[in-house]
Amino acid sequence: MAKRLGYHNMSFQCADLRVYQPPKNVTAVISLHACDIATDLALATALRARAKYIACVPCCHKELLDQYTMPGLEPLTRHGVFKARFNDVLTDSMRALKLEAEGYKVSVVEYISPLDTPKNLLIRAVRTGRENRRAKSDYEAVRRTLGTTSELDRRCMDMENEFFVTDEDLIP
Repeated sequence: MAKRLGYHNMSFQCADLRVYQPPKNVTAVISLHACDIATDLALATALRARAKYIACVPCCHKELLDQYTMPGLEPLTRHGVFKARFNDVLTDSMRALKLEAEGYKVSVVEYISPLDTPKNLLIRAVRTGRENRRAKSDYEAVRRTLGTTSELDRRCMDMENEFFVTDEDLIP
């Protein structure tokens, strides 16, 4: 695809993100409408690769729906549609905070009109290379309060055990 489009300075990978080992020093990871945990897998891959830039358009949000509790606010989510909508906001705001905790400057924007699609959020992140202790503390506090563990959490917990593919590994 890169050759056909005339992109000489980029490559495209088709791989199962559950087992894919990215090379070090990835410039950008782009994830468009990756359903449910596929977004978390893409974000975890970006974090593992220390990608300089991340652009993520999340799609379906099911994983945390039955996990979170809202002590004292349960009456607000007793109707399924409210719980599902809150879950969308909860999931994406936690993803943004997790990226901040991992050393990224994050912005979240609506990239097209919500009249066109309700799935119109773009999470943009630029790696700062600096730890954000406050965001880490905030993230863990929210996670404990809500009682959630996402695929992104599990992948980040495993990052110390994973390896990176180096350029030398790719040369036959």
